[in-house]
Amino acid sequence: MAELLDSRDSGSRSGTLYVASVEKGFRVLRAVRRAQRELGRNDVSLTEIARLSDMDKSAAQRFTNTLVHLGYLEKDARTRRYRPGVELLELGYSYLVGSRLSEIATARMVAASNVYGTAVNLCVQHGPNVVYIVRIPHENTPFRATLIGRRVPMFSAAAGIAMLGGSSDEHVEETLARSDFKPVTEWTITDPDVVRARIAAARADGYAISDQQSLPHEISTAAPVLDAEGKAIAAVQIAVYRPSWTLDEVNAKIVPLITELARTVSGTYFPER
Repeated sequence: MAELLDSRDSGSRSGTLYVASVEKGFRVLRAVRRAQRELGRNDVSLTEIARLSDMDKSAAQRFTNTLVHLGYLEKDARTRRYRPGVELLELGYSYLVGSRLSEIATARMVAASNVYGTAVNLCVQHGPNVVYIVRIPHENTPFRATLIGRRVPMFSAAAGIAMLGGSSDEHVEETLARSDFKPVTEWTITDPDVVRARIAAARADGYAISDQQSLPHEISTAAPVLDAEGKAIAAVQIAVYRPSWTLDEVNAKIVPLITELARTVSGTYFPER
């Protein structure tokens, strides 16, 4: 799984199997998400959709209207602005209900969360990003960090560093080549050589720790879920928060917990290991 950088890499957009109109519909949905991320709003105008999806307004209107009728977008009758529709949740549910890894990991993550009352997450790689697919939140976890589907750059996340530590050198370099080394917080390490050193340390240690790399005050510890050949396909991650936790406490308590959780999930998902 981790070796697949992005499903969009397979096949050519110029091939006869590529349906451009389907891609345009998803461009509209991604434009609504971009508005949330870049404009800080949960609703978006048709003009903004056209700009963010790189379409003319007429085409954007047709695709947007179709998505409203299908339930993937909602339109406010008063403001005439658009926001994500509840039907989008069905897509996420379809992914999760079919994920045996998520099913195996969840109960074990809940048990790990109860040990110290921490947030525990299951992550996979998609392109140059970590995507959170199962989340067991803690009461101190920021709201957005409790939601599945959140993605952060691989280089800034403990889960990303841990997964790359369990991957081939070629895969590491492909991922870093596609990464935009912009800081996520004021403490984010953006020097590619330092990131490579962190990946090498994670490969040797079997886990990674990130101190305020993706969220202020968060100390994140992650270990890779390995397949039968010892390659990372996912990562489990535990998040704790300053000042309640220190790095010394994380090393003493969280590191043994996360590495054991990763071993248990790996061994259950791949019993031949």
